[in-house]
Amino acid sequence: MSTSPISELIIPYDPEPLAEKVGRRRRLVRSRVITIALLLLIYLWRREDMQGAVFVVIYVLVLGTSLAWLAASIVLYVLAKREARTLRSGIAIRIGPPGIQVAELAVTWPYVATIDTIKGGLGRGPRVRLVLTDGRQAAVPLDQINVFPATLDSTVRAFSAGRHGVDLSALES
Repeated sequence: MSTSPISELIIPYDPEPLAEKVGRRRRLVRSRVITIALLLLIYLWRREDMQGAVFVVIYVLVLGTSLAWLAASIVLYVLAKREARTLRSGIAIRIGPPGIQVAELAVTWPYVATIDTIKGGLGRGPRVRLVLTDGRQAAVPLDQINVFPATLDSTVRAFSAGRHGVDLSALES
C-alpha cells in the first residue's frame, strides 16, 4: 500500500465561526439588557432609601456606562449579522501545485504578485488577500474559513515551491 501526496488543499467557506460570533454578540446584548433592567428594578424598589447626591451621581454613572455598553453591543451585533450575510458557499481557498484560488479568482503561481493579510476594521475581521501581477485582487475573511493563517502560509510555501508565502504581518499589529 502506497501513500500518495496531497494533490491540493481545498478550504470551503465555513458558516460556523460567524454563527458563533453572532451568538456571542446576541448573548452580550441580552446580558446588557438584563443588567440595565436589574439596575432599574433596584432603583424602583429602593428609591426611598437611596437619596443624596453621592448616590445619584454613582447610580447615573453606573447606568450611563451600562447604556453605553448596550449601545456598543447592539452595534457589534448588527455588524456581525451583516457580516454573516456576506458568507458565500463553495470553495473559499484552493491551493495546489498549478496555482491558487482565493474566492472566485484563480491563477497559476507565476501570476501571483503577493498573498497577504489585511487588518480588520469595525465590523470586519482580518482577510487573506491574493494580489495578481495585473493588479486584480480577491480576499476571503479569516472568520469565514476554518484554517489557521500559519497553516495557509506553510501550505502556500510548499505548493509554490517556496516562491510565495502569506505575509501575516497585518495580524501581528
